[in-house]
Amino acid sequence: MAPVPEAARMAAAVPVGEGVLIERVIPGSTAQKAGLQANDILLKLDQATIRSSSDVVTQIRKKRADDTVTLSIVRDGKPLEQQITLIGLPPETSPDYDTLYEAVEAEGALRRTIITKPRGEGRSPAILFVGGIGCYSMDYPFAPTEPYRQLLAALTREGFATMRVEKSGMGDSEGEACAKVDLNTEVEGYAAGLKALKDKAYVDPDKLFIVGHSIGGIVAPLVADRVSVRGIVVAETIGSTWFEYELINRRRQLKLEGMPLAKVGAQMQLKQWCMHQLLIEKQLRAQILEKRPACAEEMKIPSSDVYLQQIAAVDLPELWTRLKLDTLVIYGGSDFLTSPEEHREIADTINAARAGAAVYVEITGMDHSFYRMKDQDESFRNRRVGKAGEYHPEIDRTISQWLKARAG
Repeated sequence: MAPVPEAARMAAAVPVGEGVLIERVIPGSTAQKAGLQANDILLKLDQATIRSSSDVVTQIRKKRADDTVTLSIVRDGKPLEQQITLIGLPPETSPDYDTLYEAVEAEGALRRTIITKPRGEGRSPAILFVGGIGCYSMDYPFAPTEPYRQLLAALTREGFATMRVEKSGMGDSEGEACAKVDLNTEVEGYAAGLKALKDKAYVDPDKLFIVGHSIGGIVAPLVADRVSVRGIVVAETIGSTWFEYELINRRRQLKLEGMPLAKVGAQMQLKQWCMHQLLIEKQLRAQILEKRPACAEEMKIPSSDVYLQQIAAVDLPELWTRLKLDTLVIYGGSDFLTSPEEHREIADTINAARAGAAVYVEITGMDHSFYRMKDQDESFRNRRVGKAGEYHPEIDRTISQWLKARAG
């Protein structure tokens, strides 16, 4: 789910700040069986106004399988109301390995964990996987081709146990709504999962790794700073400060949008002012928007403001220097959300502190979501219309080879 685009909001007369756009419908899910479609706008759930994906989670968490829910939606500009019956999610399954659904406690709340483990006796090396920014479940029973699930399945078949920790308030996890959680709470959940993974009878505690994707590449070293691991893999992430990244990434995307170069400077000045107020000065969002309403588009990031401010305060070069861990840094050449320079900087920083500890690999034709894409432009255009791609298998081959060399 995503915020309602301005054009769609105006066409459907949706009040500002209300409703969420359904970007895709998972086959076999309640939404699919109820006939919901991609690009529907969800306005209300049991008469509760929906303003974000966390509102949907809050309402659904009150329900159980076989309960009914009344939805108010807009489809093709027309209002519709329908009642649907919720179905329970089946567990992920595979003929090649076991999948275990467990939980860990973090800051007084239970967080769902999803573990995949090789079959057979003995202890396996293990991976804690940390995904990207935003509020979504890491459980994919209806989506075997989802990139995260494909990656972890491939690594399990290569002999690694893996763990995912559901974000606070997502899936079966308890705790505060994901959209309101701060970075420290998120890190605590992953650290709790890593400690639990380390204690499993089927895991070799001396062969523990973290794989972080996107913002998970920032969270991964923060977790490793609390729980010791043998190595870290980061992919499609950043190596600078978050404030710098916001500016560089925005300029790159404005050019991909085709904005005339004469107008880029003014837009970047707006972006700089908005993000400085939010991240550095830590002004309240409402106060920023009161001064400059145009900041709404520039501050549209799927996390809490406190989360972003804490991310912005992380000194990544200092953290990587202090850890000195064996690290694999991966960049997909078609990723328009990050850059090769960001990734090389991580590797260079680590190697300056411990020569040879970091390896940089660039995978040609892979984008931010681990999809095959010809270039950044193709990825940018497809992402804007919600078009997925074909999973790029080079990502799991690259990670697997590096992990095996260090697991011994």
